[in-house]
Amino acid sequence: MTADTAAPPDHVVTLRRRLLTSLFAVIVVLMVLLVGGGWYFAGQIRSDGLALESTSREYDLTVTGVTGVTVALREASRQQRNETLHKDYTYGLAWPEGSGVLGRVEATGSDGSVVRPLMVKTGAPPRVGTRATLQREVFEDPASAYGVRPQNVDIDCAGGRCPAWYLPGRTTTWAVMVHGKGATRTEPLRALGAVLQAGMPALVITYRNDPGGPLDPSGFYRYGATEWRDLDNAVTYALSHGARNVVLFGFSMGGGIVASFLEHSAHTGPVTALVLDAPMLDFRRTVDYAASQRKLPLVGGPIPGPLTWTAETIAGLRYGIDWQGIDYLDRRWLHVPTLLFHGTADDTVPISTSDSLAKTYPQFVREVRVAGASHVESWNADPVRYTAELAAFLDRVGRR
Repeated sequence: MTADTAAPPDHVVTLRRRLLTSLFAVIVVLMVLLVGGGWYFAGQIRSDGLALESTSREYDLTVTGVTGVTVALREASRQQRNETLHKDYTYGLAWPEGSGVLGRVEATGSDGSVVRPLMVKTGAPPRVGTRATLQREVFEDPASAYGVRPQNVDIDCAGGRCPAWYLPGRTTTWAVMVHGKGATRTEPLRALGAVLQAGMPALVITYRNDPGGPLDPSGFYRYGATEWRDLDNAVTYALSHGARNVVLFGFSMGGGIVASFLEHSAHTGPVTALVLDAPMLDFRRTVDYAASQRKLPLVGGPIPGPLTWTAETIAGLRYGIDWQGIDYLDRRWLHVPTLLFHGTADDTVPISTSDSLAKTYPQFVREVRVAGASHVESWNADPVRYTAELAAFLDRVGRR
């Protein structure tokens, strides 16, 4: 045996074996951590993204002062700061005996309270000591918002019936309005004023998993994969009650429902325009965005990409998520003029998804990026601009 082919010394062989054993052990530990962490975060996807949300109110503010036109509010718990209370936006305010529209911040008291204008819309005015809560949705119903009493109608959905508001109009172009995940049909009311001004009949719908309606067979939100059928029934209802054309409105997950409807339905022909507000058009990118804002439990630090991917893969298997099927940015479904609102500070749905839609369909999409606005808060940030943009768009659609 030559020197070149001589066996390595025993201590070298032993060292190699130890290194390989250690490497194998490290790989096994990493795989266990990856699968275990993926299982845990898959559960987070279920609880945060798929599980049904409660619509009950948490009265986390206390009224500390009332005048005829203003109200002073403070966090009920000094340990928990309500950032929304201090934002200079238009919000709704609700308390057990009523609701109203809360104007922009006028002053801040030495006790941390915030003074804002209040226009009472329903019920009795709040008193000092009353518990209250801010609402992004602002309005309770069409009557208190615009003085127009809606007709209550029921529309087939998920093998049952879902309640909707119908508001008559002058034209044969109807607005069909779809709220987002965990919200209610009060969410589209901020946009309803421009619709009524345009003379359009409006159908403000609910769908499966909403209060008063049936559950999806899965018991989860499906981001348009199943809910589009409920919108399909709503459009059919509109067409059978005098509509010749339809403008679809989609807010947050409602945007995904609209996209899925346009991809799957046989009744898309009468749809002449879309209005989308912070639309959730790719659930995976929304989950990735949420993961980028979270830290690893116990150890801290950002959640690594492979762990997020593993969690999404496990969630797909555990909960039947067809990630590709609810990626509406990867499909060709948009063929009509579209007005798109999205806040640059949206911490739920990344504005990059709306940017991608606008880039893919520049001939159809007018994107209105609202500086500093959070999720579905473009109206709250600037109601005048939002309503003007929407009114001008509906006027163009009507003239077409």
